[in-house]
Amino acid sequence: MDMRFDEKGKFYTPRVAKDTLPALIRTVDQVIVGQVYVRPDKRIKDDLSEDTSRFLPVTDARVYDAASESLLYHSAFLLVSYRHIVMLSPLDAMADVRPVPWAPAVKEQP
Repeated sequence: MDMRFDEKGKFYTPRVAKDTLPALIRTVDQVIVGQVYVRPDKRIKDDLSEDTSRFLPVTDARVYDAASESLLYHSAFLLVSYRHIVMLSPLDAMADVRPVPWAPAVKEQP
């Protein structure tokens, strides 16, 4: 790992570039829709397997009740424990089987 130190002993590491990915996270009783971050050359699975923190950071998170599909709350930042994740998928990979409140807005054609 490339590290540099300043004259006071503070160390700096290189910034890790990550891409934003709109995702749907399913827990036992909730559906979370928000932005997760992955390295450009990795799959979500690879990042989760290599991450030792055991929490997935999610930004702009909307949390829905899984049973009623009603919005419970919105949070700018949320940490989701890996132990509670039942399913994780890129949002655009989810097929439109039926209308759901967390589906991305469809743009109308002019």
